[in-house]
Amino acid sequence: MILKRHHKRKNILLIEPGYESHYPPLGLMKISTWHKNKGDVVDFIKDNNNNHDFFGSNQVKLKKNYDKIYITTLFTYHAITVIESIKHFQSQYPHAEIKVGGIFATLLPNVIKEQTGINPHLGLLDGAEHVAPDYSLFPKLRCSITFTSRGCKRKCMFCAVRCHEPQFFIKEDWEKDIDISKERIIFWDNNWLFSPRFVTDVENLKRLNKIFDFNQGLDCRLFDKEKAKLLSTVRIKPLRFAFDNHSEEGYIQSAIKTAEKIGFNDIRVYVLYNSEDPNDTPDYFFYRINELNKLGVLSYPMRYRSINSIENHFVSPRWEKPILRAVKLCLMFFYSYGMIRRNREAFTALFGKNAKEFKEKMCKIYESDKKKKKKNK
Repeated sequence: MILKRHHKRKNILLIEPGYESHYPPLGLMKISTWHKNKGDVVDFIKDNNNNHDFFGSNQVKLKKNYDKIYITTLFTYHAITVIESIKHFQSQYPHAEIKVGGIFATLLPNVIKEQTGINPHLGLLDGAEHVAPDYSLFPKLRCSITFTSRGCKRKCMFCAVRCHEPQFFIKEDWEKDIDISKERIIFWDNNWLFSPRFVTDVENLKRLNKIFDFNQGLDCRLFDKEKAKLLSTVRIKPLRFAFDNHSEEGYIQSAIKTAEKIGFNDIRVYVLYNSEDPNDTPDYFFYRINELNKLGVLSYPMRYRSINSIENHFVSPRWEKPILRAVKLCLMFFYSYGMIRRNREAFTALFGKNAKEFKEKMCKIYESDKKKKKKNK
């Protein structure tokens, strides 16, 4: 590595607070490469005694002094964990420059400012955005992670993307993020099908010949037979969509039927519930999971937590705690990974045949759970 002329080597510490995450912190991985390219020494730690270290991170013995510390953030309901981490490293390294960024930092910067005195970085970090991730931080990670595009042209009220990545733009050089030794590619695009480079991306994926997943899902409103045929020529697995609100009504059914005709058999659909959308009710939630079950695809319910609050147990005005609790219990104990399977008989036995039965069954599950808790006290 060639050091930039006149650059004084710095000690850099990257920190992911102790919340649980299913993926490594991509932003920190890019910051690592960015600083290493300058000739700096970079250390990374997961600030939780390694309890949630899924990817074999290279935990290190911390140095006595760091010039700069980067602390990432994820969801707003991680606020307590994040604030504790920031305060700890402020006390440990009072002379270091501490920078805080990420989704929570962008959505609720005032919370971090009030609690720690730090003005967070908002949105993406330009210098780090344009370099490849440092995969050496996570030796056990089996996939490459990247974006072909940033942002989304839709501005859904429940979605944090409109705040964190307000501009939709294309990343033409996403292939530089790929480690060819890894078996899979995970794309974090918020709406790939909006990209004018969709066909080019498919051609590049065909050449790479790796299994890949757009894990935020594809926009069913932009999915058609032509796109389905193109995707059938590459190794996308699974095929993901979302049925989050009324704007997807009709489109989701059409997308699923089109995909199945082309030959896709692993189709999964996110179903947001408990959101601030005025149409999001228990009745409409049942309608959506029932519709997807009748179509023979996996549905993946995801409980909404407010992007404007640090509250972990947000309850929408149109929902009730007993029904939310019962839905969680159903997903925890009757379905692996929270996905509702295809079996129609099992579905109706658990959730009912209509919205009225659904709410009655959820209330019974809640009461049964409450009695068990009382008995075990």
